[in-house]
Amino acid sequence: MTLFIVKDVTGNLLAKDMSWTRDPKAELFSTPHKDIALNQLLELNAQNIQLRAQVLACEQDAKKRPIVADESELAQAQS
Repeated sequence: MTLFIVKDVTGNLLAKDMSWTRDPKAELFSTPHKDIALNQLLELNAQNIQLRAQVLACEQDAKKRPIVADESELAQAQS
């Protein structure tokens, strides 16, 4: 199943407590509904208009947590 997460331009991920983290194994904000993730992104942008973030789709593991690819893996996949 696909989960949606929020990631900013510097690589930080949105955690469940609405803070930013670099740890992909932390408790991340995730939802199976893209519209909920987009609404969360809009709320974050309303608080910080300089925020450059995006909603990303990712798969989930056996414990229903998002599997976030490392930056190095993403770079290799794009080349």
